[in-house]
Amino acid sequence: MKMLLILAFPLCFLILTSVNLFSSKEINITSDKMEVYEDSGVAVFTGKVYAQTRDIRLWADKLYVYYVRRETKRDIQRLIALGRVKIEKNKWTAVAGKATYFRDQERLVLEDMPKVWHEDNLVEGDLIVIYFNEDRSEVFSREGGRVRVRIYER
Repeated sequence: MKMLLILAFPLCFLILTSVNLFSSKEINITSDKMEVYEDSGVAVFTGKVYAQTRDIRLWADKLYVYYVRRETKRDIQRLIALGRVKIEKNKWTAVAGKATYFRDQERLVLEDMPKVWHEDNLVEGDLIVIYFNEDRSEVFSREGGRVRVRIYER
């Protein structure tokens, strides 16, 4: 994979304003089906999945929530959303075939035709990585591919 662009101009605002994707203490999830595998520390939500925190909304066909059990609570470590993934926060929207959020690293990886909009501005490539705690993001394209950006001046 070849990195073609590191967002270091106002367009990165569209991604970086979200601070921490699931930093909220409460995540509400609805789906058609839920399976929990306590020994593996994973809950699998399938069918019309909708997850919401205080200011983030996520839709997907399937959502894996990986956690570690600690005494009376479960600490979420990682989330993987698959199939028609859409994430919204304020004025930004991201879509992809797969989204993986690593909570301890505050990193979101968007794969499978990812696109991110902030109002009318758009960035797309083959892989988009957002580092929330570093205030940066990267857009990659596969060999021979291209990163695409559309910016509208106001």
